Amino acid sequence: MVPLIITACVLGFVYSAAPGAVNTEALRRGLQRGFIPSFLVQLGALLGDLVWAIIGLTGVALVFHFLPVQIILGIAGVAFLLRMAWLSFLDARKPLDLKLDTTKKEHRDFTTGVIFSLANPFGIAFWGGIGGGFVTHIASMPLVDKLLFLFIGFSVGAFAWCIGISSLVAWSRKFIGEKVLRGIFTLSSLAMAYFALEMLWTLIHTTLYPLFDHRFKLKASQ
Repeated sequence: MVPLIITACVLGFVYSAAPGAVNTEALRRGLQRGFIPSFLVQLGALLGDLVWAIIGLTGVALVFHFLPVQIILGIAGVAFLLRMAWLSFLDARKPLDLKLDTTKKEHRDFTTGVIFSLANPFGIAFWGGIGGGFVTHIASMPLVDKLLFLFIGFSVGAFAWCIGISSLVAWSRKFIGEKVLRGIFTLSSLAMAYFALEMLWTLIHTTLYPLFDHRFKLKASQ
């Protein structure tokens, strides 16, 4: 049980620490408004990750093999990332107020984290592949116990990352001036745009292109 929890903790920490849209947005909001906004983005993303875990480790994941569901999720994810890229670009050009103000957008910060996580279809692949293999590899305890300890360990590891990165961002905030902050926001905007284009390319290459190629070959063979 102890090795399982420790391994799950490491898995949750590494999964949450992977470069991506969630950490980019948490960095941007943390540098702009302090610990709470950054932490809420990370916490919302953790909730979304646990939703993907439930979906990936149960039969519900079969729903996401339907092509219309994949296309809708892909387009929604791309649109959301492009919107966040645009907002980050606008923030880089607005007058910056470095005074802490965490009372107005806390709910939106948390919701943004949840959407970021749910908009990333990698969660299905991760929990359906790595997570599922991780659970089935351990045969010495019942499935329910394995899932429970996996969730606990993963949550603890991911939560440790949420606290750690948000604290680091909030601490480094006092050393960053307005010009550097504008540069970070601009880089954040470019990173979000990159993640959106990467998701769009994946959608076209793995979902849409095989579909049209299959239909073209069927017409050619008739």
